[in-house]
Amino acid sequence: MKWISVAAIMVLAMILPVLAGDYPFVASPVFMELVNTPRKPPADWREQSGAVSMNREWEKDPGRKWFVEMQRDGGRWVQAGLAHQNGDSVEWGLKQMEWGFSRMKGDGSFDCDDPFHSASFLVETTAHSILLIEASPMAERFKALTDQLKEPLLKCALWMASPANFRAAEKQRIYGHRRFLLGCGLMQCALIHGNDELRRAAFYFIEDGIRLQREDGAFPEKGGHDSSYHAVAMIYLQRLLLVTPEEFRQPSWPLAAQRGNAWLASRIDRRGVVSVKGNTRTGSGQEVGRTGTPKKVDRSAVVTALLYRSHLGGGESFEKLARLVLQTSEEP
Repeated sequence: MKWISVAAIMVLAMILPVLAGDYPFVASPVFMELVNTPRKPPADWREQSGAVSMNREWEKDPGRKWFVEMQRDGGRWVQAGLAHQNGDSVEWGLKQMEWGFSRMKGDGSFDCDDPFHSASFLVETTAHSILLIEASPMAERFKALTDQLKEPLLKCALWMASPANFRAAEKQRIYGHRRFLLGCGLMQCALIHGNDELRRAAFYFIEDGIRLQREDGAFPEKGGHDSSYHAVAMIYLQRLLLVTPEEFRQPSWPLAAQRGNAWLASRIDRRGVVSVKGNTRTGSGQEVGRTGTPKKVDRSAVVTALLYRSHLGGGESFEKLARLVLQTSEEP
């Protein structure tokens, strides 16, 4: 990386908008138009258990695989419900998260497949949803439900941050985006509970993720780069810039986000197609997802990352690029 003066880094930190979380972003017109579109819960959502995707099949046959991370779809329902003032959507999303925590063991862990990584999604989604709700006009309406989630959320987060899980966390270091997933989830939980232990753990993962950033701005995935997972890393890093109080943010964070977004933008051509050239995980059948389908570039994640950058002062060019990616019908 080229030498950058401390003064330049401090300027970047000072121009970063000081916002109360990312609720203004999630509820912004452009985000509602492009990503956070209205969702209508199933007619019988109150009678459903709340299990999502393959977890519904596990309910019928406990011999099948299940992943508590599937319940993170609840966060998308919460976001859509808050943005479009649909209380049923919010409550349906919270019910999905509650289903996940109701399967948690006494020590904060889960008996699902890939338990540590899977739990990290549930922690991040739930903490983010609680912060969004508490910053919204619906805060009082859903206070009882969010309060019920806070204790199991804390227990799971403390299990994740415990020394017993240090080796599990370090094995994930080859996936750059997971440093920010862990950091974002633990930081948001730390803010909800005022927990210094979780905040220290969050700092470790965030700073370690930034140390992994390549000279060209990419965050590594399995020894190389991946345009789709890089976008996921950018979502969590930029969310951290909005939810973390100014006294806790580090000057390196906005700089890393700026460089990361520049690399992401460089992977998008004039038609809006996201390049998969050199990707280590997505776009060419390298990996399959939990349900067995080949992983493709997550265009929604790319669009979200670009819109975060626009919201954080990147200008209209990033919004225009996001629209271009969303409108293209071409696969990489």
